[in-house]
Amino acid sequence: MSDVRYVTRRGRRIAVKTLDTSTAPKTKRAPFETQWAKLPRHWAEALRRPPKSASAYELAHVILFEAFKRHYVGGEIVLSSTVTGMSRCAKMRAANKLVELGLIKIVRNGKHALRVTQIPKSKP
Repeated sequence: MSDVRYVTRRGRRIAVKTLDTSTAPKTKRAPFETQWAKLPRHWAEALRRPPKSASAYELAHVILFEAFKRHYVGGEIVLSSTVTGMSRCAKMRAANKLVELGLIKIVRNGKHALRVTQIPKSKP
């Protein structure tokens, strides 16, 4: 709302509008969503080796998406059930398979969620 007031300058009456200069309230930003991530060739080759595991393949994709997200947002990769959408047992078996293949290194801290500490860039 603008309010009109008048001032006098050199004997003349001048209309002055008071403008609302308050800033608009900040809107909450949507969370970062990854649309794609690169699948390194050595990951694809390692995941093809027998015994093949669907949960390891799925967890590998989740880790790559989270790594891409963390590159921009920051922080560490936490493999919680919310992030992975997998049961605890399936997630542990899949993580052990990825560690065995040399694709990731993880830290276990009691009953807390697994944390990925390292994703080697090239073939180990």
